[in-house]
Amino acid sequence: MKNWLAVLGIAFLAWSLAIPAAADEQKQPLSRETLYKADVRIDPQKRQVAGSVEIRFWPKDAERAYVHLYPLAFTEEHKSVLWDELLGKDVEPGTYDNTRIAVEGKQAAAKRIGDVIEVPLAQTEGMPAGETEPVRLQLDFSMTLPRNDGRMSYDDHAMWLGNWLPILAVRDQQGWHLDPYEPIGDPFFSETANYEVNVTLPDSYQLASTATDHAAIVDSTVHGQKTYRLQAGNVRDFALVVMDATYHVLETKAGNTVVRTWYREKDSLDQAKGNHLAAVQSLRYFGSQFGTYPYTEYDVVRTGGSINGMEYPSIVFLDGRHFQPGGGSYGVVTTVHETAHQWFYSLVGNNQVDDAWLDEGFAEYATLAFLAESYPDLAESRVLLRQKRGMDTQEYVQEHLRPWQALHAFPDNQSYSDLVYSRTSAMLWALREAWGEERLHDALRQYVSTNRYGIASGSAWKALLADTAGEDAGAFLDYWINLDVTKKEEAAAWLERQRFWRSRSGQRTEEMAEK
Repeated sequence: MKNWLAVLGIAFLAWSLAIPAAADEQKQPLSRETLYKADVRIDPQKRQVAGSVEIRFWPKDAERAYVHLYPLAFTEEHKSVLWDELLGKDVEPGTYDNTRIAVEGKQAAAKRIGDVIEVPLAQTEGMPAGETEPVRLQLDFSMTLPRNDGRMSYDDHAMWLGNWLPILAVRDQQGWHLDPYEPIGDPFFSETANYEVNVTLPDSYQLASTATDHAAIVDSTVHGQKTYRLQAGNVRDFALVVMDATYHVLETKAGNTVVRTWYREKDSLDQAKGNHLAAVQSLRYFGSQFGTYPYTEYDVVRTGGSINGMEYPSIVFLDGRHFQPGGGSYGVVTTVHETAHQWFYSLVGNNQVDDAWLDEGFAEYATLAFLAESYPDLAESRVLLRQKRGMDTQEYVQEHLRPWQALHAFPDNQSYSDLVYSRTSAMLWALREAWGEERLHDALRQYVSTNRYGIASGSAWKALLADTAGEDAGAFLDYWINLDVTKKEEAAAWLERQRFWRSRSGQRTEEMAEK
C-alpha cells in the first residue's frame, strides 16, 4: 500500500509539473473538465497507430454522446478540385477500425454518421447520472495513416498526426455540432480538456507534441522501445509528430516557454534559424500585447506534405517548403501566423466551421502587427496586399459571399482567403488606424482575457467592440464581416467618429500636460 501511495504521489507531482503553469491569468483545471487518457503504440515503418483512449466527461445530453473520428474521412477517396488542393495528387487512403467502444466498461452499440459516431448512454446499466460523476467512454482503435499532403500523413522521415485522436463533439445552445471534415478551411470545433497520453515508439525515433515533451517521463525498460508519458492541461486538441534521427532541434526560452524548432539535416539551417527566431520573437510579442502565454513549451515542426502551416495547441506544423534555401520571408510569415493562432484558436476558441474569421482573421491581423514591429518592410507590402484583397469584393457581393458564413459556403480557397483572412484583418487594421495600436490591443487583450480557455462568438466581439467604441458597432461589422454594402457609408461615418474622438482625446491629453 505504501509503495502504491508513493507511486501515486510521484505521478501526481509529474502531472502538476507537466500541466502549463504560468502567469496570474492561468486558469487552473476544473474538476469537471474532460479528461482524455490514451495509450498508443506507433510503428513508423508500417505507418500504423494502435491503442485505446478513455474519455471521462460530464454529459450535456443524457441520451447520447457524439465523437469525431476524423481519420475516417481518409479511408475513402475524394474527387473534387478542393480535395485535390488539400490532399494533392499522390494520395493513398488509410484505414481506421474501432475494435471496441464501451461505456462504463460495457459494450456500446455505436452508430457511424460520416466521420462521427453516436454512442448511446441511456441504455447503459450502472452508468452515472453525469451530475455528480463523470461518464467513462472507452474506444480501442487501430489505423494505417493515409498518404497525402494534408494534416495527417507521413513521408520517409516523419509521421505527423493532426486531428487523429477521438474527440468529443461540442454541444451548446445551438445543439450538437457534427460538421464533417471539409476540404476548405479548418473544419474543427473543440473545447478545452486535459490529456494524459502514453506513446510507445521504437527507440530510434523522437517526438514533439502538444505536451511539455522536454519534461516528459520516458520509460526505456523494454529493449528497442521507449514510452513517452505525456500530459497537457487546458488544451483543445492533442497533436503529435514522430521523427527519425535526421531531425535536429533549435531551442530558445521565451519567458517561461521553451520554443523548439525542428528541422531535417538536409534543410537550410539559415531558413530554420530564421523561422525559429520569428517563433521566439512573435511569441514574446503576442504575450506582451494579448496576454501571457500559459504553456511551457511551443514546438514548430517541419513536416512533409504541402499544408503550408497548421496550428494546434503548443505545436504547429510547417511543410518543407518553409525550410528550403532561398525561401526568404515565406517561412517567417507562416511561422508568425501559426504562432498567433496560439492566442486566436488555442487560448480563445471559436467555431472554426461557422466563424472562421474569428481565428484566421484575428491571427492574420496579429501577424501584421508583429511584422510592423519587427519586419517593417515586409509588413508594408503584406498590409497593402490584405487591404487590396479584402476590399476588392464586388464579385463576392454578387455571389452573396461574406466572411461570416460556414465553410461549405465558400466555393474555393481564393474566396475563403480574401474574405476570412484579408477582409477581417483589413477591418482590424482600419480600427488600428482609427484608434491607434494601443487602444485596439487593449480591446484584444480584454477579448482574450474574457474568453480564455472558452469559446468566443461573433456576438461577443460585437459587444466588446461597441463597449470600447462607446457606441453601437452593428453597421461597422455588417459592412466588414457580413459584406452588406448598403452599410458602407454608415461604417465609414462610424470609423470617422472613432478617429475624431481619438484626436480629441489626444488633444486633451496634450492640454493637460501643458498645464
